[in-house]
Amino acid sequence: MRFARSIPLTDKGLRIQLLSSGWKRIKEPANLRAATLLSLPFAFILGAITLAITYGLDPSIYAFLRDGQRFSVTIPFNLSTLLFILAAPLFISAHELIHAAFIPNVMRSDKTFWGINGVFGFVFTTEEIEKGRFLIISIMPYLILSVMLPYILSIFSWLNGYTIFLCLLNAMGSCVDFLNAGLIVIQVPSGATIVNNGFETYYKATVPPSPAGGI
Repeated sequence: MRFARSIPLTDKGLRIQLLSSGWKRIKEPANLRAATLLSLPFAFILGAITLAITYGLDPSIYAFLRDGQRFSVTIPFNLSTLLFILAAPLFISAHELIHAAFIPNVMRSDKTFWGINGVFGFVFTTEEIEKGRFLIISIMPYLILSVMLPYILSIFSWLNGYTIFLCLLNAMGSCVDFLNAGLIVIQVPSGATIVNNGFETYYKATVPPSPAGGI
């Protein structure tokens, strides 16, 4: 895995090479802005699931909604506040590291990049990845940080308004991941191999071996 200052752009030469080698490009949004807009329904669905989980774990946190109380927030500026502010980008960086953890041979790969884009981290790979593994890579940050983590926080009595906010932020931020996963499920056959080229995604179906000569 190598450091990069930004997410690599689409390589036009690689595009030609992939298409000429039998790879097919999936139909997908042309850029991140379009992908974000199209993935908004996923943001609301994933966020609602996380809120439902946290409500089931500790309904008292949402008592102000049930009792009709007015919700207000007072933020004192102290060391704890600073730690809370820093926790958000660290949480988002953890999201990217979870993506990376499920990329095959990530530490030895020279086609996988990590870096910092503004205050947030990113992970990007041009490794060829099997469809099933690609789907796992896409959804695991949501499952770990927005589904499993609330249960762990509840066990240690750390589930509160702020940690729920972080889990919700991750859930809604996973919307593009789930949009991509949905496009892969719909367009890519089982067992196919997937590769990214910038914001373009290609796949090649696995050709089953021909059976041995008949009787």
